[in-house]
Amino acid sequence: MSMETVWLDYDVIVVGSGGAGSAAAHAASGAGARVLVVAKDPIGCSDSKIAEGIVTVRGVADDTDSHEVLADNLRLAGGDLPTPEITRAFAEDSEKAYDWLRRQGVRPRIDTNRGGPQALAIALGGHTHRRSVGHDNGGLSIGHAAWNAVVQGAGIDYLEDAWFLDIVTALETDQSNVVGGLVYDAGKGRLLGVRAPTIIMAAGGLSTLYFPNTDTMRGNTGDSYALAARAGAELVDMEQVQFLPFCLTSPPSYEGLLAGEPATAGFLGVIRDADGKLILDSVMLRTRAECAAAIVKAVEAGRGTERNGCYLDLTANVKAERSGLYYKNFLNTAVSGVMTTVRQALGRAAAECKEQWEVRPGAHYLMGGVRVDEFGSVVSLEGRARVKGLFAAGQAMGGVFGANRLGSTSLSEGPIFGARAGRAAALLSGTRNKVPTEIRDRAFEAGISRYRSLFGQSGDKTGSGLIRELQRVAWDGIGPARTRAGIEKFMRQSAKLRQDATKISISSETLWNQSLIDYVELINMLDTADAVANSALERKDSLGAHIRLDGRNTSVLFEKPYSVTAYLDGEMTFKIGRLSRPPTPWKRVLAHAIVDRKRKLGLKFLRLLPVSLQDKILEKRYRSVMGEIKVTPPKSETNEVPQEIEREAA
Repeated sequence: MSMETVWLDYDVIVVGSGGAGSAAAHAASGAGARVLVVAKDPIGCSDSKIAEGIVTVRGVADDTDSHEVLADNLRLAGGDLPTPEITRAFAEDSEKAYDWLRRQGVRPRIDTNRGGPQALAIALGGHTHRRSVGHDNGGLSIGHAAWNAVVQGAGIDYLEDAWFLDIVTALETDQSNVVGGLVYDAGKGRLLGVRAPTIIMAAGGLSTLYFPNTDTMRGNTGDSYALAARAGAELVDMEQVQFLPFCLTSPPSYEGLLAGEPATAGFLGVIRDADGKLILDSVMLRTRAECAAAIVKAVEAGRGTERNGCYLDLTANVKAERSGLYYKNFLNTAVSGVMTTVRQALGRAAAECKEQWEVRPGAHYLMGGVRVDEFGSVVSLEGRARVKGLFAAGQAMGGVFGANRLGSTSLSEGPIFGARAGRAAALLSGTRNKVPTEIRDRAFEAGISRYRSLFGQSGDKTGSGLIRELQRVAWDGIGPARTRAGIEKFMRQSAKLRQDATKISISSETLWNQSLIDYVELINMLDTADAVANSALERKDSLGAHIRLDGRNTSVLFEKPYSVTAYLDGEMTFKIGRLSRPPTPWKRVLAHAIVDRKRKLGLKFLRLLPVSLQDKILEKRYRSVMGEIKVTPPKSETNEVPQEIEREAA
């Protein structure tokens, strides 16, 4: 069966339709560009939609929360690897991005106890101010906002059930220029040659490279990184894969699903090993990287549970009569979706925090990505466009988070840098000189021929089977715990899987050819995994989410920070380099460390106090965040939440 090729013309192609892709498409269209969105899934069905729905908004609850403070929080959490210009842009645009989400229909949870309706904000681990805003319906509201932005009257064309195959470039003088992209339209069984001078990669992360992972969406196969690298772009911080620390270990159908943030632990939550020994306290004030590292190291030392996890112990939070009720209300307000999951998976007692939760890290987010500037434009080590016309936004871009991402920041990152990339791409598409038609169209020929030849390919391997094998070896070699020997073993296994990929059997059917889709995603996953492995091999010591069991911990205060860069050479082999980063001024680092240490010592002291005194102190703290709650203490010692708990205005 022959594959039909259809030609289309646009100014901007946006790959992905989540928080970043939808914002990019909306901004580009608003700037006058003709925009095509290419998405594997229905518009808005992405990581953004399945998230807990908590968004970072500077200054929403605290007038002292400056742009500088938020940028410092991002950089210090990220081990000084984030690009200063990018963190500054994040801090400056967070309110504007949230206003855009509100216009698309997102509604925050409302606190009516502070002199009028206000967004209810909490401080997640690593944030020094209350700026994490939760939403009714969680990530669903973000997904609906993405759908609204693309579909509802914005003049944007979109393709669902479509796989973006390759970025097509043409060489002009000493640099590559984007001339379009190849797309497999699975729903109509055709190949699309889309001519466009700009492309925005916003296709999510790489979590499907591992299992367990936190995603119920299967589309995070590292497409943005692989496609951009093959087009000539540089990648940065690819070793910094975030493994969310608190994911369920059982039952099998729930393995890897989110069981809360460090803030979920409350003031008295701790992490214990299989024998009940304390391995990390003050969990509420820890970053995700700190919590994940503690669990991983305990498991590697033989102190983990039978399911390769540890115990998140929240039970101390509910022992007091009044503050315990506040804590339960906090959980059901701040992470309501998580509590539903915990109740379903572990039972009522666990949901009431009467039992410890067995948790383990699950693949969640990539802090690295395509190397870009603060407008999402791909840059090289020389600071100029390496592939002119190529942009990245959302989880596809690097430079925002470095070695660790703070909770609630990803749902801000998407609209912040999606909008920036969309406006910049629209501007560039309208002003740049067009590549001559004959050169542009000739650039498509090799890709069209190659993908047509795959249909009907015979072999004794399946793409789905090789993907499962890749997930297994990736977890062992470049997962949350790494060694030089393990990384090198993975690289040999990856090379073998790449050879096996040439033996995949691919159907000749053009309509919804799943075997072709599996092949395409496998190749992208292998390319992305190789970038992660080579970058992890280069960084020999632990930093943030990168844990080297055979190395030491990097000192942020006394060592010069650097990011690891990776790009494909002419032999399609990753070349690795180092990019020096400016350190945060030591006075600001020291001031942050003093405040952080003081807060953690305060929590340790709090645990030593009698329960009655803890109760009074914690009730006051919860009221400062959540307002007044009229509670009726339980009549017995069962600590069940009474039916009559209700909110009232202060």
